[in-house]
Amino acid sequence: MADKNLIQGAINLGESKRSTWGAAMQASAARSFMIEAQATAVRKAEKAAINQRVAGYIDSLNSNVDLTSLTGEQQASVTNYLTKEKMVYADAANRIAKLNTDDPQYMELRDQMNGVQMSFKNLAGSLNQYKEDKKAYLEDFDKGIISDGNELNTLGEASEIYTDKGYAGVGPGGALVFWDNANENYKSYSEMQKPFLKDFSAADQIMQMNEKVYNAGSALSGTRENMIRQQLNTSISKGGRQTLLSLASDDFILEGGLGLQDPALFEVGNESALKAAVLDGYMDVLKSSAKQGAADKRPARSGRGRGGFSGALNDEINLSGNIQDDAMTFSQLSKPAEEGEYETKAQSIVQALNGIDPTAKSASYISRGAFYNDYLEKFKKEDNKQSRDAFTSEYGKFQIFKLGSYVGDSYGINVNTDDPQALYKLYIQNAGLSNKAQNYYIGQYNDGSTQSESGGGSMSKYNK
Repeated sequence: MADKNLIQGAINLGESKRSTWGAAMQASAARSFMIEAQATAVRKAEKAAINQRVAGYIDSLNSNVDLTSLTGEQQASVTNYLTKEKMVYADAANRIAKLNTDDPQYMELRDQMNGVQMSFKNLAGSLNQYKEDKKAYLEDFDKGIISDGNELNTLGEASEIYTDKGYAGVGPGGALVFWDNANENYKSYSEMQKPFLKDFSAADQIMQMNEKVYNAGSALSGTRENMIRQQLNTSISKGGRQTLLSLASDDFILEGGLGLQDPALFEVGNESALKAAVLDGYMDVLKSSAKQGAADKRPARSGRGRGGFSGALNDEINLSGNIQDDAMTFSQLSKPAEEGEYETKAQSIVQALNGIDPTAKSASYISRGAFYNDYLEKFKKEDNKQSRDAFTSEYGKFQIFKLGSYVGDSYGINVNTDDPQALYKLYIQNAGLSNKAQNYYIGQYNDGSTQSESGGGSMSKYNK
């Protein structure tokens, strides 16, 4: 199935105002991909190291160990603080006993004594909370229910302070503090972000919806699809940001989560974009389940009927994913290019076509500019008017080319890239469908029965 995000990315690329013969843009895209892949690998390695550290700590514990106990170093910090404050309290108590209540120092000493008592109360509360959190964290980690949607620094910080690696102290007012290596100062425990858990409640609702659409035995479309989408929207909206992060990252229905790669989606403030991506991701899952359910529940046919529309062809149509939606989105690349932007548009079309089958070992199509660069390199020519005229004379004025095993074996594709119907047909013809399925989808366009991706009417408007 084609990657819808790839097609949309191609559209965005086609609308950018940059003129190029192709080499610079391709190099930039490759560098961006490599940088993102390296960053993903680093995050994955760091998360694995964190998990290994916590798992090793849990494995080293005795079965009867008190998870709420402090380390000797932590206990020493608390004891030193209590001893110091008790001395302050005792000194104030001795001094206030010798004063009259109307003495100006009386109120000052009384406030000092009350402050010490309050700090003891605050410290006791912080220690109790820390001990409870530590026990809960270790149990949750052992059960595997801490969400992968947590930020890396949150997971790393928790793995330090809850495995006796964090250096604890007592700050002003009896606040429990831990040393923050990143900022090289003490950080109040009350200000630390605690790791949240996987949102099994939201995931369970989605799994129930998934089972429901599968058992219905019919593909999702029209009003029914809109209703399911609204139900899904309600489910993922209840838990706020943490629910979105969990559904995007945790392996509920899909192993490894939705596999969203854009780091910007996970930044604070981009919840709307993340919600849209999560909604689209799970809607694709539900649509696939509905189509699979329709195929599985269709009665088997025998004899001549197996080859007809209600047989193998119907199976292929039901299992072909969102081919129509993808082809319709691709057809939007027909928007006429401005002067100097023809190559950018051609690259957008080529990028989307080559993305139909992401498992292909090599690209099948190439833009005019990129093919021209290969031509110059192959025949050791310079870029000048003579070379361009020779290229056009030999290969024509096509905007996209089909790659052969070598430059001379490649050829131009005779397609009007300004015609949405022509692009729609080109996409269908490259989607790996049988001839009958291709004719079915192309016929739907010609009949004006294919809906736009947003459901906003018939494609027949393109034939006017």
